[in-house]
Amino acid sequence: MPLVLKCLLIVLARIVDVSMGTMRVAFIARGRKYLAAACGFTEILIWIVVVSRILTGPQHWLSYVAYALGFTLGTFAGMSLEERLAVGWSLVRIISNKPVADFMQRLSAAGFGVTRQDADGARGPVQVLVILMPRKRLGAFQPMLRDFDPAAFYTIEDVRHARDIPPAYATAATGAGKVRMPV
Repeated sequence: MPLVLKCLLIVLARIVDVSMGTMRVAFIARGRKYLAAACGFTEILIWIVVVSRILTGPQHWLSYVAYALGFTLGTFAGMSLEERLAVGWSLVRIISNKPVADFMQRLSAAGFGVTRQDADGARGPVQVLVILMPRKRLGAFQPMLRDFDPAAFYTIEDVRHARDIPPAYATAATGAGKVRMPV
């Protein structure tokens, strides 16, 4: 096999293999054990084939560069893929000193379930909003938040497990009623 073709195949295989590894870790973090196992199987199978090709036959330093380049590009591709798939749920916590009633109505109209809690902040009374949403909806949510209160403090956290997600949340995500996240 010509060296250039060998190097190209190494790069492409490493992109797929490292992307699978990134997805495997993301699925593990979200409790998706079967998807994680499938990604792990694919990842290691490709890795074994690539490493065996590099270590057998005549070796050239370009093979090692191709291996490293594939790893680098695979890391980037895997992270991009994970962001696009946006598997799982996020918990958004917003702390604002502005009145939130209108914002809550806008969120409800957009299909977001929201819980409000009065609290005392360092500079006086605040309201805390808690919103559970599919990660896929974060992109639609963030502009709404910036329009409401550009100075609001907020956090976005990954949710590993939630039990019996209320229909208000689940309908927005799946169009169904009660949803159970994987254990």
